[in-house]
Amino acid sequence: MMRGEGLGFAVRAAAFSAAVFFANGTYIPFFPIWLAGRGMGEAEIGTLVAAPLLVRILFTPLVVGAADRFPSLRAAAGAYALAAGSVFSALAIVSGYWSVLFFTSLAFLFWSATGPLSEATTLYGVRKHGINYARVRLWGSLGFMGGTLLGSAAVQRYGGEAVLPVLVAAYLLAGALAMVSPRVPTTAVGGDSVGMRHAFSDPTLRRALIAGNLVLGGHGAFYAFGSLYWQSKGFSGTLIGALWAYSVAAEIAVFWAAKLLPGWGARRMILAGCAAAVLRWLLFPLATAPVAAFVLQTLHAATFGLTHLGIMMAIGAVAVPGHTARLQAAHQLVGGLMLAAAMAGSGPLFRASPVLAFWIMAALAVAGLIIAHGLKRGLQPQSAGSGGSTSAPE
Repeated sequence: MMRGEGLGFAVRAAAFSAAVFFANGTYIPFFPIWLAGRGMGEAEIGTLVAAPLLVRILFTPLVVGAADRFPSLRAAAGAYALAAGSVFSALAIVSGYWSVLFFTSLAFLFWSATGPLSEATTLYGVRKHGINYARVRLWGSLGFMGGTLLGSAAVQRYGGEAVLPVLVAAYLLAGALAMVSPRVPTTAVGGDSVGMRHAFSDPTLRRALIAGNLVLGGHGAFYAFGSLYWQSKGFSGTLIGALWAYSVAAEIAVFWAAKLLPGWGARRMILAGCAAAVLRWLLFPLATAPVAAFVLQTLHAATFGLTHLGIMMAIGAVAVPGHTARLQAAHQLVGGLMLAAAMAGSGPLFRASPVLAFWIMAALAVAGLIIAHGLKRGLQPQSAGSGGSTSAPE
């Protein structure tokens, strides 16, 4: 059982992760509803939710790299989260597509760095204190669930306009908890040229990033229009929130049980995520009864949970010491590019045919399945003590 310094590190890292995902749990399901309430059409919503991802693609490596100018990673993460909340609050007093686009993109210029810094903090604890990554990361999923439930309650009671104040409060809370997260030296970020070159020159990691992020990016139509689609089918705000929360509960179960899958390496996890995504998005637009929707949401455990763990295993297997945050930024770059393209493209598709929009997401998962098949078996994070795999792979 983990004790002392390692336990304290894990608790504070988990709180930081939960705060980051609490904000995401409000933004992803309900920001499109807020946009629709402001009179935005399908194409505008698609680009408005994709734009922050493009900002992440272009600037996250630079913003993460700038963390080495701070005394610690937690100081950088706290400053970035507080800046994001402050900028996001300007949406309360502006109107029109271009103004919303500008302030949302500017806020995410700062917010996009908090995810890699949170992951880098946790992975630093894995190496230095032997903490369990999945058990810490599941608190991020619990945070996402909390944000989703609070967002759904606010929308149900006060309407879509309630989303913005909840979001701003969530970003500010993340900034506060970042400040008391474990102190990790900025050397954990490492040099940009080495870290980013390594991410894309290593064929194993390159294949894992592309295959895994085709699946994660294939959630684009769901993130942009899932809530609006359910709303069009007569689902209440409470039911929509429950569906999102249930999917995250399934994801949490995977993170909690991951330790029971010692023979599962990156390849097997990503392949499972790909196969589940094909089934999920083919059936999603046809599952218009609440019970059927809940059944399909169970697959989020694989389409996101197993895929994410598979990518993290691949990163841990090939990471150059001191460059973990850079590899996380590389992951966000690839994932952001694919997710942004899927979100922006899903707008016109959704307007023409919601079924077609989700079926294109299934096609992306098929491509990921083909690419992931060529991954090496048994990719696992390396133990600092033994230099070998942390568990016996098959």
